[in-house]
Amino acid sequence: MTSTNSEDFASQYAQLVRQEHDYVNQLVTCNKLILDAMDIIAKQAGVLDMGTVKQAAYHLHAMEQDLNRKLFKVRLEKSILANQMSQST
Repeated sequence: MTSTNSEDFASQYAQLVRQEHDYVNQLVTCNKLILDAMDIIAKQAGVLDMGTVKQAAYHLHAMEQDLNRKLFKVRLEKSILANQMSQST
């Protein structure tokens, strides 16, 4: 393995670690928003338009699913890259 390949692998891996960290942080925020929304619904459902409330909750849930899918993809790529790095040493 050349040092250039090693540097490329290390750079790619570092980028994946950053992406993973970003997605985890976004998921934490999204989950907090979902919990806060559920709390608001529980306390104020009688004065809110339930159609709008449900639509907003479904959008938050869809966002959470999208972030989980992106996080899975990054973790998969990271695992594959880690294997490639171990094979090339």
